[in-house]
Amino acid sequence: MLVGCKVEADFSDNLHVDQLPAEDYRSEIVSIDRYLFRTTPLTENDAQQLEQTIDALSKRVAAADPKSRYLRLESLELDLLAKQAGRLSGQTGSKLQNSWMRIRNNVFDDRAWFARSANDL
Repeated sequence: MLVGCKVEADFSDNLHVDQLPAEDYRSEIVSIDRYLFRTTPLTENDAQQLEQTIDALSKRVAAADPKSRYLRLESLELDLLAKQAGRLSGQTGSKLQNSWMRIRNNVFDDRAWFARSANDL
């Protein structure tokens, strides 16, 4: 029975990857970058605003192509990120930077104006 468990599943043919034009989402991306890459802790209001911004972005991503399973999965990742962002009061966004960059790079075509550190703000 264990011999059959060594086979790796490949679902790449079933998941079409569509990147969205970053320019169309620039205001949300820049806002999220500013919160997550700044070096000072977020206030309660900042954390709530960040959560709302990511949540709104999640809805826009899902609505961009309702038939895209890929964008739906990425919007679910954004939902999780939004919930985590809402708990950042008194902390910097450093915990979420890698997750945000991964999602941002998966969903949107790369742009020079993307922040990758506090120096890019």
